Amino acid sequence: MNYSGRITDINGITVGHHTDLENGTGCTVILCDEPANAGMEVRGAAPGSRETALLDPLASAQWVNAITLTGGSAFGLDSPGGVVRYLEEQGVGVQFGRTRIPLVPAAVVFDLGFINSKVRPTGDDGYTAAASASKDFAVGNAGAGTGSTVAKLLGADASIKGGIGTASVRMPNGATVGALMVVNAIGGVVDPTTGEIVAGPQTDGGFADSIDLMIDSPPKDRGFFRNTTIGVVVTDAPLDKIGATRLAIAAQDGIALAIRPSHTANDGDTMFGLSTGTHSETVPGDVLHAAALKAVTGAILNAIDSAETLGGVMSAADAKSAQTKRGE
Repeated sequence: MNYSGRITDINGITVGHHTDLENGTGCTVILCDEPANAGMEVRGAAPGSRETALLDPLASAQWVNAITLTGGSAFGLDSPGGVVRYLEEQGVGVQFGRTRIPLVPAAVVFDLGFINSKVRPTGDDGYTAAASASKDFAVGNAGAGTGSTVAKLLGADASIKGGIGTASVRMPNGATVGALMVVNAIGGVVDPTTGEIVAGPQTDGGFADSIDLMIDSPPKDRGFFRNTTIGVVVTDAPLDKIGATRLAIAAQDGIALAIRPSHTANDGDTMFGLSTGTHSETVPGDVLHAAALKAVTGAILNAIDSAETLGGVMSAADAKSAQTKRGE
């Protein structure tokens, strides 16, 4: 697997989770010690989000205090409210008179059909995730990745457990790009360095190619908000809001490299780009974008590799083991 490092290799970035394994859902918070210049890119046709209009390059806000990634589809958008409450208590946010208003954009994945569709992340869960944020955090079945699944073109029984993963890339001048990805896609996952299908719909012959399945056996319309890969890519290299937006655009290319197909009508693929600006030297945009590709694909592979069987959906490792036993 071609990944290493963590998003928290970047100074000033911490991550916290609320994880509900029993009900198969959760939320994840990425906190910035200091305001970070921010942008975003949406390529999926079925996104769910909150406070993302302020990330438009024409909007007046230049920075954010945190990002929330959450399960629960539209219902999970309650959880960022708890993050806002936590940050307000810490004196974080834009000063308006006697009030500070934290800026916390958020995006959701659809996990309602995984174990218990009646339980979704709440404001209290978002508060808990923010309060627990640290440099060390879990991957796999954790936070917003708890109820995530992938490779769904042959239905739930043949799908593979997704999750949350991270990776980072350090450049020769010391600048770093890190990514945190919640992998909950209709498509399969491919290691772009080898072409190996690391998570695909299960068949008697192994993992099927989701691209071929989409062409040769198109699935029935499964409705909106059923999938979605979301994430955050952060650099300590200085970027303005437009630069952060272009970083998010490059991150979407990373999704396309590793998740095939991606950006479908039933995916809400959304990426946030952040710059802490703590590294003293600027880095050419194309160099940062190449590093973002590597960090995002590495984080996606890390999510699949770290996920464990849950809710009757097998991890990639367990599915491969079962395939081997059937072949003996």
